Amino acid sequence: MNASHQKAFSCRKFISLGLFLTFTVLVITAIAIQIFEAIENEMFIHLFTVVHIFSGLAFTILSVFHAKMNWQSMKVYVKVKQSVFSREAVYAFLLTVATILIGVLCNIF
Repeated sequence: MNASHQKAFSCRKFISLGLFLTFTVLVITAIAIQIFEAIENEMFIHLFTVVHIFSGLAFTILSVFHAKMNWQSMKVYVKVKQSVFSREAVYAFLLTVATILIGVLCNIF
């Protein structure tokens, strides 16, 4: 009677923890890239850029799976009634668009 106390692998926990960890790495590497650009250290810029890119790829893949697993919940968040978007969905969309526009404008000028 050797009963194992290990629980089954949870995809939901894996994806949530993976998103949290990759997001943390993305923030840290973005800050490090900015610091090493200021002190003009090409080797560390390259290293952190590569880590940032691959972490971003992992974050994107995990985000797709997260959205797939939570699609029904997200539909409820977005819609208040039939074909009417919730205020939260509109504000989130506007914040995203504003962030992208600010980033593009800062890059252009």
